[in-house]
Amino acid sequence: MTALIVTIDAEVTSEDDEFFCGYSGLEALDLAPLTHLTSVGDGFLDGCSGLTALDLTPFACVTSVGGAFLRCCYGLTALDLTPLTCLTSVGGAFLRCCSGLTALDLAPFAQVTNLDGEFLRRCCGLTALDLTPLAHLTSVGDGFLHGCTGLTALDLTPLEHVTSVGDMFLRYCSGLTALDLTPLAHLTSVGNEFLHGCTGLTALDLTPLAHLTGVGDGFLHGCFRLTALDLTPLAHLTGMGNVFLCGCSGLTALALAPLAHV
Repeated sequence: MTALIVTIDAEVTSEDDEFFCGYSGLEALDLAPLTHLTSVGDGFLDGCSGLTALDLTPFACVTSVGGAFLRCCYGLTALDLTPLTCLTSVGGAFLRCCSGLTALDLAPFAQVTNLDGEFLRRCCGLTALDLTPLAHLTSVGDGFLHGCTGLTALDLTPLEHVTSVGDMFLRYCSGLTALDLTPLAHLTSVGNEFLHGCTGLTALDLTPLAHLTGVGDGFLHGCFRLTALDLTPLAHLTGMGNVFLCGCSGLTALALAPLAHV
């Protein structure tokens, strides 16, 4: 094992960008000297794919983490985030491509109000995820849970205060067989590729999306197991992107009258 013990000034309160970024051969890291950190820059341990475990206990005072935090650390099979109790801000690509993780407790996110893009993107090892700590979110960036193919169910109730979602919301979450959109009733627009590639869905009630005035490209693109879809709740749409329902080959009938204002 290539173990690395960090020796650093104990008074340091912030880390610059790309802290040990790309050290793919690194197998162990002791973060104990970093107990005074309050912020972590972009690219913290980005690409350290050799890590199989990491103790975040020293990060109890951290209030913000930059983009690409532990991105592509796919050797991690477990990660305890609970020491991050002071967290209020999270950058993009948080834990992106950490495909070895099978479970994750998001409890430290209770004070976070918005998420940048690619949150947990391609964490395909996750089989379940409790979004309850995200109850204070008002907006969600691009690629939220994109490619989390291992998820078979997801309760969106904690997202009831969200008014906007970015592109690729739940894109390629092909393991989902059902999804209740009721908590998204406050949405007025959705980005490109909303639920694109959610091939496990056999039914979907769009009623909660009644306030939508616009949808981006690729709305429900490739959801070929849907056999029926009522577009009536989309009667307020005035704008629609390209390839709307493209690849939804399971649909046998579709009434387009509700889209008269598009």
